[in-house]
Amino acid sequence: MWGSKSAGSARHPDHDAEAETTLRILKPSAKAIVPMMMFYIVLALSVSVLFMYFYNELTWLMSLLSNLLDSPLLTTPWEAWFLGGVWALCLLQPALYLLQLKTTEYEFTNRRLRYTRGILNRTRDQIELVRVRDLTATRTLLQRLLGLGTLRIESVDRSHPQFDLLAQRSVYELKDWIHGLNARERARLGYREFEGTQGII
Repeated sequence: MWGSKSAGSARHPDHDAEAETTLRILKPSAKAIVPMMMFYIVLALSVSVLFMYFYNELTWLMSLLSNLLDSPLLTTPWEAWFLGGVWALCLLQPALYLLQLKTTEYEFTNRRLRYTRGILNRTRDQIELVRVRDLTATRTLLQRLLGLGTLRIESVDRSHPQFDLLAQRSVYELKDWIHGLNARERARLGYREFEGTQGII
């Protein structure tokens, strides 16, 4: 998809002399957990309401189990344990997602995108800006309400054919900014796009 201008073309002496510098460090917005949090809260409330509605039947079932197992199950606060377990399970997923967002970082330099993510096991990798092929900014209805969006980067990098920058503010402006970085890096390295070709020549 990309190729140099000519195999024997000489580079400008300042092309490789330009130092790599960090331009911007981005993190996903924590507001991205709001839809997930709302879903699991509604789920926990629904289970709680159903529990109260069928409380007598559940109490009878627990009494039957106590008799069968010859164990005083009803002497323990099983209602509190049950509801507490439901709420803990429903809030665990949003909490883990929030932790994932908080431990994700996108660092843009004038030559590449470096990203770091992972809660216990950290992963750090990079995408050369010159390998970026296309940028797509999307905003779902919920994302629009939260002022967020997702930027998808398509590249000719075999390890990262598609890479998403999650929960970003001003995603349209971010798309234009990265497009400018991509254009400047291609000009610096003397690459240009050829229609109908595959990969980097």
